[in-house]
Amino acid sequence: MELRQLQYFLMLCNELHFSEAAFKLGISQPTLSQQIRVIEDEVGVPLFDRIGKKTVKTEAGAILERYALEVFRQLDNAKEAIADLTDLHAGNIRLAVLPSDLDYRLTPLLVDFHKEFPNTKVQVIPSIDILNKVLNNEVDIGVGLAMNPDSRLHQIHFYTETYSLYVHKDHELANRKIISPKDLIGIPLVMYPKGFYGRELIDTWCKEQELSIKTIMETGSATSLFQLVKEGIGATIQPSQLIDSFQSLGIRTIQIKGSPIRKLELFYRDNKYLSLAARTFMERLEMFFHHRTTGEKPN
Repeated sequence: MELRQLQYFLMLCNELHFSEAAFKLGISQPTLSQQIRVIEDEVGVPLFDRIGKKTVKTEAGAILERYALEVFRQLDNAKEAIADLTDLHAGNIRLAVLPSDLDYRLTPLLVDFHKEFPNTKVQVIPSIDILNKVLNNEVDIGVGLAMNPDSRLHQIHFYTETYSLYVHKDHELANRKIISPKDLIGIPLVMYPKGFYGRELIDTWCKEQELSIKTIMETGSATSLFQLVKEGIGATIQPSQLIDSFQSLGIRTIQIKGSPIRKLELFYRDNKYLSLAARTFMERLEMFFHHRTTGEKPN
């Protein structure tokens, strides 16, 4: 079985339509059909059922698809490992992160990393479906909320943070150092929309505290939320360390007693080869958040 044939097979698995798959491969439909028959003859069972105009994978087809994908993943790993031998710091790092505040906070890290690895392309992809992007090899590394242990992944916990209330400097609570959860009742809030991890965490915590919050405006941008707080539109509940990025806006941060806690982790496929640049990026990310927690200056 040749790699070219496996590529044809995987394209048909993806399209489940001989004409579409052949078009995307740049070959004729009879050629694709003939190559699929060659594979089926070799494995001894049908890989697809043709029902009228519909094409569906058989159980054998699904099994071969899983292993064929693994073949190409391992081939990519080999190419990356060999490229690492040249130590040119080239290549591409694809990073999926929680949208909103987390991708915003990575900017200083990205600047420093580029100075050390100027030939490495870094793609930061905000996503609420990080796990599947990692498992489907759409990205190399995921940065998100801590999950239960998963045998398919390497998981590295790197940061735990609390949440605080952020208010305009003239807000009636601006001089408070700490408030109770009940103090949040009735405060007009600007928040992330439902479906964002940060919002879901807050909503779950509110249910546990048996209180409801009042949102008057929602946006998916951390910068927009803090601009709204600056203009006195409302307060917001966000990770406590975010104030470092918005000190100049005349905003006060207030500790919430028993606040929500967010645990973050890095994760990548257990069979994924990580380049020198990717491994270094993960180390830098851990150090970056460690220094944010301790207040130390990175070396």
